[in-house]
Amino acid sequence: MNYRHHFHAGNFADVMKHVLLLQLLIRLNSKDKVYRYIDTHGGAGFYDLSTAEAQKSGEFLNGIHRLVKLDQVTVRSAPQAVQQYLKIVENVRAERGKGAYPGSPWFALTQMRDIDKATVFEMQRDVFQQLKSNIRDKRAGLHERDAYEGLLAVIPPQEKRGLVMIDPPYEIERKDFPQLVELLQNVHRKWPTGVIALWYPIKDRAMIERFEKKMIKTGIRRQLICEICVWPDDTPVGLNGCGLLVINPPWQFAQQASEALQWLLPHLRMQEQGPRAAVRWLVGE
Repeated sequence: MNYRHHFHAGNFADVMKHVLLLQLLIRLNSKDKVYRYIDTHGGAGFYDLSTAEAQKSGEFLNGIHRLVKLDQVTVRSAPQAVQQYLKIVENVRAERGKGAYPGSPWFALTQMRDIDKATVFEMQRDVFQQLKSNIRDKRAGLHERDAYEGLLAVIPPQEKRGLVMIDPPYEIERKDFPQLVELLQNVHRKWPTGVIALWYPIKDRAMIERFEKKMIKTGIRRQLICEICVWPDDTPVGLNGCGLLVINPPWQFAQQASEALQWLLPHLRMQEQGPRAAVRWLVGE
């Protein structure tokens, strides 16, 4: 498998991830102190949903496409977290065409202040070249580097505050994600006060339960689980749902995440009965 995010850009999982990413950064902005955003798998940074890759999968049709078709009355009923996300997408589409959709580094830079910095990793040569072309911001340092070793080399950042977004392609991170459990342990050990967010796919609930048990055994405190499943757990499709594990979530983030996911669920679910969204503490204080 040679993963390319172009096939999946703008799908329901991207919507969920980017809505929550923006809220994590907005919460970091509530304090005056500078912070650093670190993206372990930056991808191309920007996508065109009119390309053959995106059209072939058509995944965006059940993601961002559903939301941009909503009437303004419905959009105004959405939580602020969702409205902020949709406003960024609307501005990008107005500027660069209806097929335009940003990646995580782009979304992050829209929220970061002039004083904040970003470090973005991407190890695939051709994708990294696209990233350099799409992300031209003096606040962002782009690195053609394997995130598994690169991340540990740049933390803790000199800013001391910040967010790590880990969103691997899940080519080697199979079964119950043992490589990611080890990575999270190492990151938290080196930077115990950093906010760490891991996006993960939900295809097999038993596997996710094993992953959660491993994370509990790490002894890391303040682990928050955010999930949205657009299909029931037992539906034999490629992706039933996705989750975001957040270590050290900022104040009020859990409530905002819950409100956003509960609003998104009826607009993104694939059938009436079975899909669900939830925000819960895996490990508390």
